[in-house]
Amino acid sequence: MIKTIIRKEFLATLRDGRLLTLGIALLVLFVGFFLASAYELQQLRAEKHSVGTTAKEQWNTQSVKNPHAAAHYGIYVFKQDTPVAALDPGLRPYIGQSLWLEPHKRNLTRFSPAADQVLAGRFGQATTSFVLTALLPLLIVALTFNSVSQERESGTLRMLHSLGVDAGQLLFGKLLGLMTAFSVVLAPALFMAAVILLGNFAFTLDDALRLLVLLVLLNLYYGVFAALAISASAYFNTSRTTLFCLLGFWLASVFIAPRLGAVSAEMLAPNPSASEFWREIKDDIDHGLEHDGDHEQRAKAFEAQVLAQYGVSRKEDLPVGFVSLNRQHNDAYSVKVHALHFDALRDNFVRQQHLSHLGSWLGPSLALRSLSMTMAGMDLAHQRHFEDAAEQYRRYFINLTEDWDRERSRGTERKATGAEADWRSVADFSYQAPDIGFALRTAEVDLLVLLLWLGLSVGLLKISARRLAP
Repeated sequence: MIKTIIRKEFLATLRDGRLLTLGIALLVLFVGFFLASAYELQQLRAEKHSVGTTAKEQWNTQSVKNPHAAAHYGIYVFKQDTPVAALDPGLRPYIGQSLWLEPHKRNLTRFSPAADQVLAGRFGQATTSFVLTALLPLLIVALTFNSVSQERESGTLRMLHSLGVDAGQLLFGKLLGLMTAFSVVLAPALFMAAVILLGNFAFTLDDALRLLVLLVLLNLYYGVFAALAISASAYFNTSRTTLFCLLGFWLASVFIAPRLGAVSAEMLAPNPSASEFWREIKDDIDHGLEHDGDHEQRAKAFEAQVLAQYGVSRKEDLPVGFVSLNRQHNDAYSVKVHALHFDALRDNFVRQQHLSHLGSWLGPSLALRSLSMTMAGMDLAHQRHFEDAAEQYRRYFINLTEDWDRERSRGTERKATGAEADWRSVADFSYQAPDIGFALRTAEVDLLVLLLWLGLSVGLLKISARRLAP
């Protein structure tokens, strides 16, 4: 019997003018946004590669100079986005696109696209992910709000009841039939998107797995809306009441929940201002962490240690450059302090992200949006992974230049020089993005929330089936 119901619902949904009219309109919108997003991503990746190559070549071709002076020239590094970011740019518009690596200081990323927009451009932005996570669920609501109530109003439900049709099979058959028809309409657009991604980007196995998992998650998300809509249609007596309640749920899930979560996170775990953040770092370097002593005390202790190590009484008699040795000592302490403050700041970002889940009780959209960003590699965890790798590279090339300075100097003299061969010997920054396992571990809470909503929607469907009356 359930196969007959699925087939009937599948054909009825395909014949429904709402699916053809609204579905095609949304798919055209999706295709337009996706093409624009894919082109933007392709241009951005090419620009990052070009600028990164140019910046490294400028580093390589520096003139003969002191190695430390060369280090102050700095190196720009860039995080290459995954192809899946064409479907969801995630945090890219709001976080910096480049990271400048220099001595003595760890920097934050720079040049976010949102900062370059005029004020009007920051409102009403629509993206591919908005179509997938907001508009397509609205289409499901439009297709299903009267799926049962219409049959009750027309008397069809009474007839099915008299024929002994099981209410559970009826509702689950409607759900499966609707989702099958919905998938058939959606498939061509998603297939086109996959072809464009494969044809224009170097796709790895990990990228393919990320895309596949994202599509599965989207289908589960749509299933939540479909199951809840059919449950509501079975529970309420009129289509008007059902539509009113479903639109309220859609608004709460898509728009209210994210804002409620963001406000809660900002109130319960506020971030320090930029001036406070950098001032606290400077204070800890100058005055020292607990039991470390201030800068002057650390400097005297280090000088005594170096003199004892080399068996001399004056810095001028050292067989290596003391200035570079002292800089490395100070930089090591600076690295320690910066790491503490950067980790504390980013841990607070994670705390805010967890607190934002307070809005998830209003709907599954917040969890799905977070999952989508994670699968696209455009979330906080992936950004942190990149920044940590860049910091390791910064320490590598800064220490390398200081080693040259130390080994080519004696005592307190500052006559060490480096040439183009030295600059070219610095390895290029090669970033290996984390795999999908990292993404899934990062998204455990969001995945759990989505599955809970799926379980709740199926449970409500069963309850509605037991209470269904003609």
